[in-house]
Amino acid sequence: MTTKAATQRLIVLTVLSLLVLPLAMASVSVPAIESSEEEEGWWVETTVDRDGNGIGDMVERYHDHPLFIDEDGTLPLIIDFDHTPTPADVAMLEREIGYEHAWDLPLIDAVAGRVPHDMVLEATTLPGVVMLELDGIVQVQNGDAAVVHEVDLAQQATGYDGSGVTVAVIDTGIDGLHVGLDDMDDDNSTDDPKIIGFYDPVNNPDKVNGTEVFPYDDQGHGSHCAGTVAGTGAPTFEHPGMAPGAFLVGVKVLDAGGSGSFAVVMAGMQWTVDYRYEYNIRAASMSLGGPGPIEWTSSEEDSVNRFANEMVRAGISMLIAAGNSAAPATIGTPGGAEDVITVGALNKNTAIAEYSSQGPTEEGRVKPNVAFVGSDVMSVAHNTGDGYVAFSGTSMATPGVAGTVALMLQANPDLSPFDVRNILQETATYRQCHYMLANEPCLEDGIPKNRQNNVYGHGHVEALAAVMEAAQRDYQLDDSIGVSLETPIGNDNRIHLMPGDAIDFTIQGEVDSIQWRSNHLRDDWATMHGFEAGSGAVSLDLLTIVHQLEHLPGVTLDGNHTLSIRGLAANDSGGHSSSSNVAVNVMLMDTANAKNVQVEATGGGISVGLVSALVLVVLGLVLGALLLVARGQGDDSEGAGPFWATDDVDVAAVVDAVIDES
Repeated sequence: MTTKAATQRLIVLTVLSLLVLPLAMASVSVPAIESSEEEEGWWVETTVDRDGNGIGDMVERYHDHPLFIDEDGTLPLIIDFDHTPTPADVAMLEREIGYEHAWDLPLIDAVAGRVPHDMVLEATTLPGVVMLELDGIVQVQNGDAAVVHEVDLAQQATGYDGSGVTVAVIDTGIDGLHVGLDDMDDDNSTDDPKIIGFYDPVNNPDKVNGTEVFPYDDQGHGSHCAGTVAGTGAPTFEHPGMAPGAFLVGVKVLDAGGSGSFAVVMAGMQWTVDYRYEYNIRAASMSLGGPGPIEWTSSEEDSVNRFANEMVRAGISMLIAAGNSAAPATIGTPGGAEDVITVGALNKNTAIAEYSSQGPTEEGRVKPNVAFVGSDVMSVAHNTGDGYVAFSGTSMATPGVAGTVALMLQANPDLSPFDVRNILQETATYRQCHYMLANEPCLEDGIPKNRQNNVYGHGHVEALAAVMEAAQRDYQLDDSIGVSLETPIGNDNRIHLMPGDAIDFTIQGEVDSIQWRSNHLRDDWATMHGFEAGSGAVSLDLLTIVHQLEHLPGVTLDGNHTLSIRGLAANDSGGHSSSSNVAVNVMLMDTANAKNVQVEATGGGISVGLVSALVLVVLGLVLGALLLVARGQGDDSEGAGPFWATDDVDVAAVVDAVIDES
């Protein structure tokens, strides 16, 4: 083999090796770093004890309050153990801290009694003790409704709090200054408003973009409803809403006297439909209706009824109060609309409230659809800053169901309003008209396996069953696998993505594939093709998001979006299971240039684009150098050398030219 041929072969082999080497390196997997074993238990991360010192926040807040401390200086406490406490544990408490025993609570691994005020800190150091909680005073409040309908159990079982879902409250407005409604995290140093849009056709009909009018309420009804839907419960967190992680949009259609015309109401409803994609409005709570006989005889073709039905067809679950007329055939506009979810009110004992309106509608349609606690509901007192007040009515029951719907939609963004209604109805506990003797019997009571009557509708809402049904509509829910967000969230409760940026996630358990989608009504789940089964991490970049969203009609790319991410895995039954959905709020910026910038993960490291550029530079330099060597070793006879072989070659100039081209 000639020297020239050998040199050419060397060039080819070198270039091929440089091309193959990056691919071989990319195929090498890096073993995941296993985290050290951590303590497990409900007390490890709990809002009962936000500072993690083992003393419940309410104990610290009221440790010297005269309502709790007695003349002997003792506090009523619940003492939680990491095991079921025994008589020996009780004796230890009595001996070491002067504990006065009152109750054994084995189902929650706790005891209750009184502890000297000055021994609270000492109690946390005793063997087996994991938490001290205040034995507080029970009163009617929003928390009661959550327990009655198992909303609290639904939150605990799934981890869902309504995140990524927006509920519109079409009412008298929302007090944007109340601490339970002003932001998402109750931290004044961040800029993350809970009320992300507000429209006021009563006093500011021309200011339509949702940000020109600061949220306000000059009557109070709407703020109370908003608090029941999604209030955080701040400052004491005693009265949180059903979906405290959800966003709110306020639509003020009623004046300071609590009344408004059909036209103004429909103007607000129209705005809600027009802006449903921009604010991701998936449900709306409307606790309003026509007065007296006007309400009772309203037609299905009534304008507001028609409008409500159209809102449902536009993708918004409509929750409408049945009314407070306390008699049969008194459900009218807009609660009589066929496609909406009409809500009756229950007392705290789950019997129908004496004031709750009953069906049928003017056309003989059975209503309401479901019933929820509406009596003595504690929620936001407007214009008080941090106060709460108890109201009663189907107006108070309706936002409770709206908050439950927010949990369902976080669990499954695919649900249509008709899916939501059917799940709520089919998972409700049926009540006959004369249940608990709160109402007279009706003809429907005699129908075998009847599913609905004009008093309770399909019955008592069961939030846990409804949320689990929503979550498992496509796949069985599996808490052994999970997806966790790693990219830091900004002070506005969003991740800001510029061209080249990505969102990083870690994976728990044996996950086969990762799916994501935006929560827009018109989107669907997509598979992350860059994820390999068994991998411990995955990234979702701006370019991928843009490619998905740019094909959705009516969706603006730049701006706020909510994404949902889940992991899928094969299960023992031969099917597939799903992790809980992770909701991520993002701000997409400069999306027009997303396709012009190589993707770089936000978690650090060298991006694929940068590696590619470096490889090109190295290839160019090596190739140029090898060509120069080949030129020097080639045949010197005229016409025999390669085409690049010329005299007086400036090597530095050639290298510079290669770098410039690279």
